[in-house]
Amino acid sequence: MKNLVVRGKTIMRKAKERLLNPSAVKSGEGYLDVLIKILITVIIGAALLALMRVAIPELFNDIIDKIKNVFTI
Repeated sequence: MKNLVVRGKTIMRKAKERLLNPSAVKSGEGYLDVLIKILITVIIGAALLALMRVAIPELFNDIIDKIKNVFTI
């Protein structure tokens, strides 16, 4: 039982250290890495959408017309 309490205190102390000093934790991804990945994904998606809109304009016009018809009374 005593070992369990000691182990619990150790886990809580480590969690507190990670929370109060996030720069000390060297494992995992940083915020900047995730931000760059999301930004690249959004840019590639926008480029593909623009290419598809140029390649198949009538498809997008039909989709826009259907969406407008759904929201009009």
